[in-house]
Amino acid sequence: MTQAGQAWAARVAAEHEQADRVRSDDPGRDFWRGLAHRFVAGSREEAYRDETLVALVPIVKSDDTLLDVGAGAGRLAVPLAEHCKRVIAVEPSEAMRERLVEQARAWGAENVEVIAERWEDAKTDHADLVICAHVIYTVEDIEGFLRKLLSHARREVAIVVFEEPAMANYFPLWTVVHGEKRVSLPALQALTGVLDEMGVRHSERPLAQWQSRPFKDFEGAVTECMTRLFVGKDSDKVRPLREAVCTALKPVEGGFRFEWAKPHRPWLVKLAAG
Repeated sequence: MTQAGQAWAARVAAEHEQADRVRSDDPGRDFWRGLAHRFVAGSREEAYRDETLVALVPIVKSDDTLLDVGAGAGRLAVPLAEHCKRVIAVEPSEAMRERLVEQARAWGAENVEVIAERWEDAKTDHADLVICAHVIYTVEDIEGFLRKLLSHARREVAIVVFEEPAMANYFPLWTVVHGEKRVSLPALQALTGVLDEMGVRHSERPLAQWQSRPFKDFEGAVTECMTRLFVGKDSDKVRPLREAVCTALKPVEGGFRFEWAKPHRPWLVKLAAG
C-alpha cells in the first residue's frame, strides 16, 4: 500500500472508531433509512439542475453499459439511463435501493439493474463507463476499491468527490453534543494524492458549488441530526442536540439551514482505464 493509501486508511479508521465510541443509536440499522428521501432525482427539471448530472451526460454514449457504484437513491443512475443502453446500479442500502427502484419506475427506466451489495463484495459485468459519486469517503481500503473500479471499466472511471469533508456542516454540532472535535474523512486532495502514488492517470475539474436541500422543519432537522451524529432517541444527548439545532437554524427558501452552513464544491475526477 502506498504512503498516501496508508494515511487514508488511518483517517477513515479513526473516524469510524470515534463514531463507534460515542454512538447511542442502533449500530445495526440502515444508516440511510431516514435520509434516503433527500437523495432522489425528483422531476426531470430538478434532476438536470444538478451540474454533476449535466457534466456526466456528454461522456455517456447511447450504446454504453454504465456501472454506478454506490448508486444511492438513483439521483444519477435513473436520469443517465435515458442516455445509454444499460445501467448497473450497485447499492448496499435497502432504503436507498427502495428509492432507486421507485425513481426508475416513475421515470420509466426499464434498463436499470440493481445489485444489492457493497462494491467490495459485488460481482458484476464490466462496463464502458464506471461512475462513483460521493462514496469513497468511508472506504478504508481505498486502493483496492479504486483498482476494482478501474478493472471493471472498458473506457474510463468518473469519480465525484467533494473538495472539503462531506459532513463539514455538521461538525459544530459534534463539539456541543459529544464534547469533542469530529474526525473528518478524506476528500479531494487525499484522493488525488492516492491516485498519484498509485501511478493512475487522472484529470479533475471543479463543478458548480452544491448546497444540500434545506430541512423542511425543526423536527425534521433534529431527526436527521440524530442520525448524522449517531444519537439514539433515548439518549441524554437528545436534549442538547435539540437546543443546538434550534439555536443554529435559520429560515431560507424552502425551509431551514444551519447559520454556519456553506456550499460544497464537488469535483469530477476522471481516470483512464487500461
